[in-house]
Amino acid sequence: MLLNRPIPFSFLLGKIKYEILSVFVFANLMFTLRHYVGLEFLSIPLAIPALMGTCISLLLAFRTNQAYERWWEARVVWGGIVNDSRILIRQLLTFLPDETVPANIVQMLAQRQIGWCYVLGKTLRGQPTQSAIKTYIPVSEQAGVLGATHQPLAVLQGHANQLRYLYRAGYLTDLQLVQVDATLTRLTDAMGRCERIKNTVFPRTYTFYLQVFIILFTAMLPFGFVENLFFVEVPLVTLIGSAFFLIEKSAIQLQDPFENRPTDTPVTAIAKGIEVSLNQLSGAAVAEQSTAPPTYFIL
Repeated sequence: MLLNRPIPFSFLLGKIKYEILSVFVFANLMFTLRHYVGLEFLSIPLAIPALMGTCISLLLAFRTNQAYERWWEARVVWGGIVNDSRILIRQLLTFLPDETVPANIVQMLAQRQIGWCYVLGKTLRGQPTQSAIKTYIPVSEQAGVLGATHQPLAVLQGHANQLRYLYRAGYLTDLQLVQVDATLTRLTDAMGRCERIKNTVFPRTYTFYLQVFIILFTAMLPFGFVENLFFVEVPLVTLIGSAFFLIEKSAIQLQDPFENRPTDTPVTAIAKGIEVSLNQLSGAAVAEQSTAPPTYFIL
């Protein structure tokens, strides 16, 4: 996720460097033909590209809004994961009797929940999960999770198995089990919502058509300058065309929030925050967190 700090131009312009170069070369070609070759008739009324630019602006606004809604939904889902992770451990601390409950069982559940957050985030981004599994998942469960087709679901099943043991051993009542199971259900639902966002492809035809319209608009723009702007014409055409391409690229970046890019939903940073909270609740050692990330984004 991009932070509220200066973002380098290399990140912004790097996304459209080829588009900027193409527009610049095309604008120079048209400028040369009109002013040095004598083809002044290569012109159209400025109202035509102006009207087309207005239509494209409306489409870009709708496109960006839809992309941001996908990104924001992903952020809301992970906000719910933060809350439900804390609720899960708080419920267990409240429900389990201190005198008879097996030692460190709450810490084991907390570590498994922390591992689930990391495993889910890495799975959504297509990254290896072995380090998170070996760090946070109990040794007796690691082989089963590593060999599972759906690793985050396998981790949650570890929660379910341990809760079943606590219930059968008499540490949880019927009502308490229902409440804890409801929390696990919400976590499962959040996992499914993340997978829906990840696996639902934004309509490619919509992106393609919008790109074609922007290219047509940029190609028509040099012909609309009937006035002799001379050397201001090329930078102006390049600037206007680049603005449209940059907005369109920004929407493409936002529409896929689990691709391990600076514009992602910061699932790793959120998982680290969950780790601090759950370690505090369970009485485990709390690792110090850096107050400021070294870059202009967090993942």
